[in-house]
Amino acid sequence: MSMELYVLSDVQLPSIAAWQQAIDVDGFPLRLFTGRPFAELRGVLPVQLKGRQTAFECDHWNAVELMTELSDVDFGRRWKFVLAFRWTGNPYEGIAAYMAGGAYAKATGGIVFDCEEGKIISPERTGEIAGEIERDIPMIEEMVRRMTDGK
Repeated sequence: MSMELYVLSDVQLPSIAAWQQAIDVDGFPLRLFTGRPFAELRGVLPVQLKGRQTAFECDHWNAVELMTELSDVDFGRRWKFVLAFRWTGNPYEGIAAYMAGGAYAKATGGIVFDCEEGKIISPERTGEIAGEIERDIPMIEEMVRRMTDGK
């Protein structure tokens, strides 16, 4: 099962380094891999969350196509760009994606569409969701342990 969120904006950050600065301003313990130019982001983006290696998929999408596909969503207006995030059910991937997406939205003056909640959320809410996922990690890990142990 994969999960997604989209950041819609009228500007794009010029580089991954600028994105990292936005993450740092928000105080998130997240480091992006900067081995390729921002404009070339397609697919898996390795990151480090509190010293732990993880990743999420990140891609530039066509804003008009996305807003047409999600025509029942009120995006408030037409946006020029979409940065799409996708991750598996791994909680560390989700935490990283929410942190990175929220920081990107805040830095670009954009909005976040959370597919899980099915609505537009604030960049601040992405940080709250990341915190909620982090708090749930012990419960998630216990459930996985029980499933793998057959208990």
